[in-house]
Amino acid sequence: MAPGQSWVAETAFCRIEFLDNIRFNNNIGGKVHPSSDTRSAVSLSSTVFALRAAAAHVERTLSRVLEPFGVTAAQFELLLVIDRLAESGAGCSELGRHLAVPGPDVTRMLDRLDAAALVSRYRDKLDRRIVHTRLTDQGRVLIAAAGPTVANAEQAVFAGLGEAERQQLLQLLQGVRRNCPGNSDSSGSSGS
Repeated sequence: MAPGQSWVAETAFCRIEFLDNIRFNNNIGGKVHPSSDTRSAVSLSSTVFALRAAAAHVERTLSRVLEPFGVTAAQFELLLVIDRLAESGAGCSELGRHLAVPGPDVTRMLDRLDAAALVSRYRDKLDRRIVHTRLTDQGRVLIAAAGPTVANAEQAVFAGLGEAERQQLLQLLQGVRRNCPGNSDSSGSSGS
């Protein structure tokens, strides 16, 4: 790898090389020879692999710094969304839309956060089938306590990127999210 290449590029290159080795048309002299169609498809998808690798590394970084607080990165993000939507008392479907997570996954996370006394849930007055969620005082304390740690982790993750580059990255990622098949987020908000 050339000096200055990032771990994301290295990971993407490794994944492309792996795919080149398993997707092939013929095997000549014991060597794998990917078809030009496969090589083109893999080349086009290398951005996706780099994005997945970067997301996995960021997730691990956040999980590591949040471990002392007893929550996962996904649970912390859910707490932040609940806090942001405090006035609406968002239900599972709305929370799921903001997190790009299916409702049943949100329910499981809420069960854990409820058991930890970080959120409370209550039924809608007009439609008892709808369950709303709000932060407890303990949930607000956890966000306040973990916030600086998460901010420091974010600074480390994005070290070397200027503010303009970070804003551009955010806009690009929001565009990718909007373009994903089956995405119901037409507003362009990342929700996270």
